[in-house]
Amino acid sequence: MFQSLWEVLTAYWPWLLLIAGVSYLLGSFNFAILVTRVMAGKDIRDMGSGNAGMTNVLRSQGKRAAAWTTLGDLAKSIAATLLGGYLFHLAGGEVLEDGMRWVVGRYLAGLFCMLGHMFPLYFGFRGGKGVLTTLGIMLVVDWQSALIGFTVFLIVVFITRMVSLGSIIGVTTVTLLTWIFDRFVRGWNTNYVTFCTAATALLAAIVIWMHRGNIKRILNGTERKISLSKKKERNDG
Repeated sequence: MFQSLWEVLTAYWPWLLLIAGVSYLLGSFNFAILVTRVMAGKDIRDMGSGNAGMTNVLRSQGKRAAAWTTLGDLAKSIAATLLGGYLFHLAGGEVLEDGMRWVVGRYLAGLFCMLGHMFPLYFGFRGGKGVLTTLGIMLVVDWQSALIGFTVFLIVVFITRMVSLGSIIGVTTVTLLTWIFDRFVRGWNTNYVTFCTAATALLAAIVIWMHRGNIKRILNGTERKISLSKKKERNDG
């Protein structure tokens, strides 16, 4: 176990700052904004829902732009998470064992990559809601939970045609599965299980908070739905 959070911070603060800074800068490359500017010469935040995310790109610019946005946001989050784990592994020291340094480094990098995506330095701190970024993070730290959570997301979207609801249920599912896999399948010790579950729950909580407006519309029955056919999508509110 950690001897104390303070001991971890004092022993590793230069590495923690490095990982946080690099990951935030990587996350600030918001591909919904970049792709739309390159392909359409417009700002996605001035279109549709105003959100700088893949769903708004799909609605406003079509499947090709949405595909590039998906690839870009997944790639940056995967790269940041992998890099964070590697950098913290290099930190060495005796306060944290190597396995825990990999885990902490990856989650820390993922968190700040997500913050960069949501509040991008390069685009006036107005970004997306972090769903694809979270998927990329979890594919690195717990790919089984990530794939099952993504499958749940797809099922919910197919049934309800609400990406927001699928996202909320998906990240909640991933949090629960992280605890189940770590505790009962992998048999990790209490320290690992507690940290990974808490870190995943934090990522999920941030995503859900970013969807607070969508939650209100879902409860009011006015949330916008996507079309699963070639027909023009409509707002069933």
